[in-house]
Amino acid sequence: MHSERGGKPTSVRGARDQKLKLSDRWHSYISHHKITFRDAFKKMIFEPAQTLMTVMVIAIALALPSALLLALQNVQQLGGGIEASSQLTVYVNKQAEAPQIKQLQQQISALPGVAAIDYISSDQALVEFEELSGFGQALQYLDDNPLPAAFVVKPDSRSVSSHAKDLVAALQSFDYVSEVQVDMLWLERLSAMTDIGKKLVLAIGLAFVSGVVLVIGNTIRLSIENRKEEIIVVKLIGATDAYVRRPFLYSGFLLGFFGGLNASVLLLVGSFWIGQSVTSLVALYSSDYSVIGLNVTGVLGLCMVGSMIGLCGAWLAVMQHLRAIQPR
Repeated sequence: MHSERGGKPTSVRGARDQKLKLSDRWHSYISHHKITFRDAFKKMIFEPAQTLMTVMVIAIALALPSALLLALQNVQQLGGGIEASSQLTVYVNKQAEAPQIKQLQQQISALPGVAAIDYISSDQALVEFEELSGFGQALQYLDDNPLPAAFVVKPDSRSVSSHAKDLVAALQSFDYVSEVQVDMLWLERLSAMTDIGKKLVLAIGLAFVSGVVLVIGNTIRLSIENRKEEIIVVKLIGATDAYVRRPFLYSGFLLGFFGGLNASVLLLVGSFWIGQSVTSLVALYSSDYSVIGLNVTGVLGLCMVGSMIGLCGAWLAVMQHLRAIQPR
């Protein structure tokens, strides 16, 4: 546009020619994010029934694999405590004299993976057998002591789980060792069951995560259909795809976040409820075992996982259904 001023034409710059400052554009961008987040939160509050059902489905889907993971951690803790108390019994040949027994003790102590070693003489073994078996009077009719001397070997935690067979083989190779008694098979079975449990938890977790993505995607799809006319109008006036999909992404994010938060509440209540029964049970065995529950890190992790799953589900739904909505 031109205007005559002082006999010379001058150009007037229109609104299209005016450039916004980078700081103004940034403040506008942040302001729109805040408004969109607030509107998405209000929309969830104004639809309490639908929001509650969706959030609880997400919470249950996240709580079930998390509960299995906590159970697995408790089994590992219990197994670790049992492994720490495991021991091997090395029976000494009856023909071994005191020098040979002392030499054998030094050889066992020098083995890698041995945490402690205790010597039980044949006389001590007989006394313990009389006290524990109830056959004390019958043993008096024996001509000599039939019980051999023995070493009680306590391996360290690493040797129990990974080098137990090597340790047993080394003990059996020594002179004057008649037998090595050890029951490590059940520990190996426990380790194998724990590995199976980890894979099972991973598979169930992936299945439930897929279900959560589908639930959130379907919820966002219905929301897109309900706001179809609004989306068309907004696109007609020049709104970008990023502008249009932003409210739906925030909705998915909030649904996932509150789903993770409710899953944490379910796990905390369940851990407290079961923990009371476990505490009463272990008290009967004079044990200090305590149930591993959900801590602050776990709560934050569940909320973060739920938020990311909700965001991914909303993104997939928006990218799939928003393309079909175009102004004519």
